[in-house]
Amino acid sequence: MTKQPETQMNRLLEHYLGLESLEVIEELLDLCGANIDPRALPLLKRRLHEEEMRVAQLEARGYLRMREKSEQLIACLAPLIATLEEASHGISN
Repeated sequence: MTKQPETQMNRLLEHYLGLESLEVIEELLDLCGANIDPRALPLLKRRLHEEEMRVAQLEARGYLRMREKSEQLIACLAPLIATLEEASHGISN
């Protein structure tokens, strides 16, 4: 990775990890150690799907703050996944 994408990745990770639960952070550490890399993609994609499903449920129940947190996670996960996918294509090429 060049300096620019690496800096972008660090910002995305910092934002994402600040929103995520400790259980998922522990799972990421077990998968990748101290570095987040393409091995984390299945977990991140699963979390994206879970949070997308959760938004509708939370809204239906009127849990606005929890819904907002889920929306923040979704907004953070989508570019993080895209960046990791780009990095994995760069590694495999």
